[in-house]
Amino acid sequence: MSLRNDYGYAIPKGIAGGIFDLSLKNIFTYTIDEGNEMVPGMGVVSGITKGETVKLPVSGSIADDFEGVFVHGSKQLENSKDGKVSASDYDAIGVMQKGRIWVIIAPGTTIAAKGKAYLVTDGDNVGTFTDAGNATESDKVGVLATFTGVSDADNNIAVIEY
Repeated sequence: MSLRNDYGYAIPKGIAGGIFDLSLKNIFTYTIDEGNEMVPGMGVVSGITKGETVKLPVSGSIADDFEGVFVHGSKQLENSKDGKVSASDYDAIGVMQKGRIWVIIAPGTTIAAKGKAYLVTDGDNVGTFTDAGNATESDKVGVLATFTGVSDADNNIAVIEY
């Protein structure tokens, strides 16, 4: 008789929008502009009212527009009738502006410690993060953040620090 010690699943390292550690962090509450649907771990930029509202980045967003990352757990999220789990129009969410957080990464992103993080501003992966070699210059904007080198490729997430 043998002892079973493999159950066929692994606990993920983190969760998109999850706070990585207990280091100093700043999290502020913002309201999502109308017409935006987002999930924790996405980067957000200034909305219609700077300092009060946020939205997903758009083509032409600049580094100064970057407000931070949507924090998991800052908003109770439930499945919608079409099975999506997201926040949208006029929801209040927490946005981390300083600290270490798990973010969603675009496919093909290379995670290197101290590698500069870029926010994707156009296409299917808008709001996710990528590296210098992925996407074109017009599809991303450099933000004041770097990858820590910690990632979970199976779940398309990585940790950034800013």
